[in-house]
Amino acid sequence: MAGLDRTRRLDYLTGPAVETYLARSDAAILALGPTETHGLHALLGTDYLISLATAELAAQQADALVLPPFTYSWPGATTKLPGTMRLAPDLVQQVLLGILEAAEAQGFKRLALVCAHGPDVYIATIVARHAFERLGVPVAVHHAVPGRGTTPRERDLATPLLEEDEGDPGRGETSRLIAALEILGLPADLVDLSVPATTGTPQTEALKESMRAGGAGFYYSELSQHIATPRERRVESGRAYLEATAAAVAESLDAMKQLDGSSDSPTVHLPPNRRRRS
Repeated sequence: MAGLDRTRRLDYLTGPAVETYLARSDAAILALGPTETHGLHALLGTDYLISLATAELAAQQADALVLPPFTYSWPGATTKLPGTMRLAPDLVQQVLLGILEAAEAQGFKRLALVCAHGPDVYIATIVARHAFERLGVPVAVHHAVPGRGTTPRERDLATPLLEEDEGDPGRGETSRLIAALEILGLPADLVDLSVPATTGTPQTEALKESMRAGGAGFYYSELSQHIATPRERRVESGRAYLEATAAAVAESLDAMKQLDGSSDSPTVHLPPNRRRRS
């Protein structure tokens, strides 16, 4: 979908346009993700493109601006694969916190982080807490990753997507990527679907257990292990999931209007309609 309102992107605006926006509203969304190998067919920017598309959809609903995306999140287990750009997790946290501090200093008082990369679930939540403690403003965190959604709608949509991935590994993320490209007005053929379907060499059972326990202590050793090339893709289900996540982000930002900035305000909205504690 190429018809998104590009005036929602901070990096596409002039200074006077930002002043005009801040006179009526104060919401900003930061999309984040790594630059990392995604199998044999998908883009290295897969995760941050999915996050960015979700953020742009949310900005339309929430009258928010989308900050320039952060594209160097800690990749984790893909570090040794070609093209993956690794920044240490503590450095990533510092940079993200600095971005949020800069946004708040500019007048953005309602902030949200959107991620679509497994390790970012932990990174973003820690950063949000630090930001609240330093700035006194809550930061919503939303994950465009099936199984880690923050609302019942996201979780309901995730169930069939996870089932699809079991029967056709790689289908879910590939579908979400193609949907994101359409939302951002980019060509879907950036994804190389001419690559034969492949599942790659499976990880050992010991490594699978470490992954379930948090993913510490392993690296992928083969390109197709991270995201297999699927037999099919279902762009409509991928887009529906991104739209559901975007709606949850918009609800979080809307809920923040009811906060009074006191020190007992929640940091992460799970679910987004949670109100300030009395």
